[in-house]
Amino acid sequence: MGQKKGPLFCLTKWMCCGLVLGAFGIGDRARAGTPPVSATTPYILHQSYPKNGEEGRPEQLFFDALTRLLFKKAGLRFTEQVQQPWKRAYQETLYGPRHVLYPTTRTAAREDQLKWVGPISRTVWNLYGIKNAGWAGRKLGDIFASARIGVAMGSAREDYLKLRGAKNIVAVQHDDQLLAMLLSDRLDVVAMGAAPLGAAVSNNDVRDGVKDVGRLASYRVCYLYFALSKDSPQSDVAKLQTSLEELYRDGQFLELRRDFSLNADPESDFISSLHDPANHNVGCVDMN
Repeated sequence: MGQKKGPLFCLTKWMCCGLVLGAFGIGDRARAGTPPVSATTPYILHQSYPKNGEEGRPEQLFFDALTRLLFKKAGLRFTEQVQQPWKRAYQETLYGPRHVLYPTTRTAAREDQLKWVGPISRTVWNLYGIKNAGWAGRKLGDIFASARIGVAMGSAREDYLKLRGAKNIVAVQHDDQLLAMLLSDRLDVVAMGAAPLGAAVSNNDVRDGVKDVGRLASYRVCYLYFALSKDSPQSDVAKLQTSLEELYRDGQFLELRRDFSLNADPESDFISSLHDPANHNVGCVDMN
């Protein structure tokens, strides 16, 4: 026969039940305050161009303009989110509904985590360092094993460097921090693209030392895409891909690039590679 429960036990039990029910109520109210995702829910576009225009590059303006044009052409509603640190924007796209991040490197690790439309650009991954610091002419394996390598936090470059055995990675929030750190001997090598390097060169704080910086190696070619949250309907992905290919065919893609004084030569290797259907599902290819 069970022990008779006293008033204190009953009060404690009542309070615990109340807390549990209250917690469920709070959760229900929180969920009720979040509108359900539907076919009319707008996509959230993570802007490429920074809120502080002085830090931006023409390519970023082009990508924002291309994205607006593409979504309008596909008949899909959207809102825009001002530029955030890359890792935060990537996490929101990875776990939030209907986010769109661009331009994004399509890697094997990301392939099934997101949905893809593109390509919209291509980049060569380079390592840069001080010309007379002893890194020029070294094998990639030696650089990965020994150098302090700076890279943008949360980027595909950071993940790849880890896979290649880089021992001393220094991850920062923005590409534009890397060159100043290289020149102040806080890094031996930086992993970044030519466009971000060119933008960093225009910074008055580092301009005097830029003449001493050189490319050490080119090690990987990557095509860049729109990355959509995994919950995005495949029908929307198909609309966007079809609309992008129409922009290629009717010349609007090149016209938009000309508007921002970017390479729009249809005979160039860069533009030809984007138009080639054989590259429409290609992510990255090692150069050596």
